[in-house]
Amino acid sequence: MELRTSRLLVSAIVLLGFSVFSFVTYTSSISHQSTFSLQPGLAYDIPSTLNPSDSVTVTFQENSGMLVSFYVLSSAQYASYLAKNPFSYLSSVTNVASGGFSFTAIVQDTYYLFFDHGTGLANTVETVYALRSYTTHIAYRLYVGIFLLVAAGVDLYYAYRTSKRSRPTPSVSPSPPSPSPIASILCRVR
Repeated sequence: MELRTSRLLVSAIVLLGFSVFSFVTYTSSISHQSTFSLQPGLAYDIPSTLNPSDSVTVTFQENSGMLVSFYVLSSAQYASYLAKNPFSYLSSVTNVASGGFSFTAIVQDTYYLFFDHGTGLANTVETVYALRSYTTHIAYRLYVGIFLLVAAGVDLYYAYRTSKRSRPTPSVSPSPPSPSPIASILCRVR
């Protein structure tokens, strides 16, 4: 194998390895847990910036079994809440002692995981344990993986072409010329 061909093959294998790494790490998951108190008359929010197709899964539990409500708000809905406008939200789980919820973002925004007192408990201190798991997609890793995959394909193509070009063509050794029939007749006559 020619040196140039072997270099191209090694380069293609390395590029394929980095491409696979980029695809594997395109999606990442991270978890956070927290325990907080819902003070009388107040709510508790956790901001989370999500890109399209990112998701968050929340499981929560009030420590003494009292009712809690959980909402997902967009940044506009949260600003509206702060301005004392009517309360609106994207999704909710209301009046439960424990629960879970999963949300997938459609547009890039800062979403607020909003915890509030359950019905009739607005003047009570409640302690909530919450576990949040985020699944995010890192777009540049996808693009780098695709680029490296194409580069590896180009290297493999050129390796194939150089190996094909460097193969020696079978040589045909000339055979001694056979005497013509007339020459053989003349040789016999003499």
